[in-house]
Amino acid sequence: MQHANPRNLISAVHMHAVGDLMRLMEGFYSNIEDGLFELAFSSDNKLQQKHVVELMRELRFRRKHLLKTFGKRIRGNSKCWFGVAPDGLESMEERILARDMAIKSSAHFGYLLQSISARAAQATHCPLDKYKLPISPEEISYQFVMSCRSVKFDKYSIELVQNLFSRFVLDRLGSVYGAVNAQLEAAGYDGLGLDQVVSSSA
Repeated sequence: MQHANPRNLISAVHMHAVGDLMRLMEGFYSNIEDGLFELAFSSDNKLQQKHVVELMRELRFRRKHLLKTFGKRIRGNSKCWFGVAPDGLESMEERILARDMAIKSSAHFGYLLQSISARAAQATHCPLDKYKLPISPEEISYQFVMSCRSVKFDKYSIELVQNLFSRFVLDRLGSVYGAVNAQLEAAGYDGLGLDQVVSSSA
């Protein structure tokens, strides 16, 4: 039996996923200094070492603001489940960077993302591109990049931390997607009959 109020269901599913993502972000931050320290001293480039050490200091100082901004941006993306475009102009340079960051995770979790897209489309009656789900690797990466931009990190600084972000957030999204898929399935959405619609939007 399908959920009586799909909008409330999707909102609850999204907020649960946001909570899981924030825990992954905390794990990323807990490991980032060790990762950057290793990066700094594996290179003989003195300028890079200096930049990495300065970035470590800035990340420590900006931690609260970056996490708060990331959480706010991800939470605010919930309306995208219903085919509503996010607020604000999209930054193409940051979007390209985010897509590059997300390639591996998108391929690895493609089946789960397709299942989530089909089930969510059945609930909302909105065709959903699996790459544009509010919790897709592309969207998560984009919100991370934009959060870094909000604390004045340049492209080079973002590139320095993107491998760590991939390792501690993007590579661990399986549990997040598994929970979302299970919640939608438990609510009675099997996604059957929508494969063609969802695939055509991908």
